[in-house]
Amino acid sequence: MGIEVVTITAGGGRWTAFEEFHVNAAFNKAARSFSIEVAAELGGSATNAVFAVGTEVTISANGDLLLTGYVDCREPSFAAKKAIISVSGRSKSADLIDSSGEHETGQFENKDPLEIGQEISSNYAPKWVTDQQLEKIEQYQLTPGETCFRCVEKLARQQGMTITGTPDGNAKITKGAQGRNGALIEGVNILAGTAHHNGSNRHSKIVVRGQRPFGHGDDNLEIEAQEQDSAVQRNRTIIIIQDEDTTKDRAKKRAKNRKNRAAGNALKASISVQGFHDDGGKLWTPGALTWTQSAFLDIAQDMLIESVDYRQNDGGSIAVLNLVDPRAYDGEGAGGGKGNKSGSDWNFPGNPLGGETSVPVGTPPV
Repeated sequence: MGIEVVTITAGGGRWTAFEEFHVNAAFNKAARSFSIEVAAELGGSATNAVFAVGTEVTISANGDLLLTGYVDCREPSFAAKKAIISVSGRSKSADLIDSSGEHETGQFENKDPLEIGQEISSNYAPKWVTDQQLEKIEQYQLTPGETCFRCVEKLARQQGMTITGTPDGNAKITKGAQGRNGALIEGVNILAGTAHHNGSNRHSKIVVRGQRPFGHGDDNLEIEAQEQDSAVQRNRTIIIIQDEDTTKDRAKKRAKNRKNRAAGNALKASISVQGFHDDGGKLWTPGALTWTQSAFLDIAQDMLIESVDYRQNDGGSIAVLNLVDPRAYDGEGAGGGKGNKSGSDWNFPGNPLGGETSVPVGTPPV
């Protein structure tokens, strides 16, 4: 695809006079961000007024919403032959990141992270949403001054969840690999690519220890769970102390999540493509899976889109996809799953290199 039709609304009207725009949407960030280089076609004062700090902004591409947010910063500048106004901001969910939770008592019993988030941020415009079944938390005490995001993020992380910003400006508690984009194939639609193989954060043994704030006995005072990463050949142990209330099941889940996320984050790639949509017309979406095949990068497997940089200027529309093995976000089908033929650095313990199915070049598994 060539130039995308980008629509920016601000100050109650549409804006097309921009030299460059950039939207970053990341699966592991609760707010999206944008920056625009605006031509002052209405004159300096009028254009500054349109993009005043705090103005609501929406950005879409070919009719698909990319971001709903507010202007955080505006920087007008001029020289002899050029006048430009740089505008930047974040999606509405930035208010949940920046603002403290408010609650009459700060005490919660038998509430899940979504319910707690909704209660402490009921006065704010952006909302907490989820597409997952969340576990109830027996007791939780809100720390005075704690931000809404900090509170919900640590509770969601204990359950293997991630918080991502949505195009309409809300914050979503979710898991990865909930959808799929088209394939990325070297020699077909990949413009440029870089792979990153880094195992420095992987450990052979992960130990999680904690205790409950109430009760007695080993089940409450000496909680421990372990996970082994057999792909790490050296003796490398990490001990994690769980500060919050925990149980044996939660400690085991924390250890497993730590192993998978460390292994997944060791296996990343960055790939540039033309346009913001795949060959089927679907917007490249953070959290979605995409079959990725590049002999030079030594990849032939499903990858998860961790973030997307949508950029447009006089040179055209480019999307930079930052990819990670899905198991970094508790996803399935990575590192040795069906059709995987990536190099050994991309393998996971318990999954033999090469998978069970041989796949012709350019053909994703089914």
